[in-house]
Amino acid sequence: MEALQANRDTKDSELRQAQSELNTAVNELANAGKPKIPSKVADDLVDALQDVFTQIVHNISTCDLDVEFGMDYGNQVTLEHIDFSNVGISESDIYEVLQVMFNIVDEDFVNEDDSGKVDGKFV
Repeated sequence: MEALQANRDTKDSELRQAQSELNTAVNELANAGKPKIPSKVADDLVDALQDVFTQIVHNISTCDLDVEFGMDYGNQVTLEHIDFSNVGISESDIYEVLQVMFNIVDEDFVNEDDSGKVDGKFV
């Protein structure tokens, strides 16, 4: 009986190790094609996008909002719903933020150096 328990403990340990390795591999695969950026750059990007969104919210015209009012039991008018679907975020505003943060190049851009290599490879 003790041998079976020892065998089970060993297999449980192996299973936990395999699950840990699987989780690590899944995370590495999920991040495989992503460009790496320092956390400071990510923080700056978040701040810049927040500024854009804050400006948009502050500049909303009431004409762009679809609001619904109601009357509660105390005869007070209440705001029941606000629809922001007519308030848009301009692609150009977001693109401007990205242009400030990154050197955006055309997809067809190829970096050819003096050795005849294109992106580090002979063609």
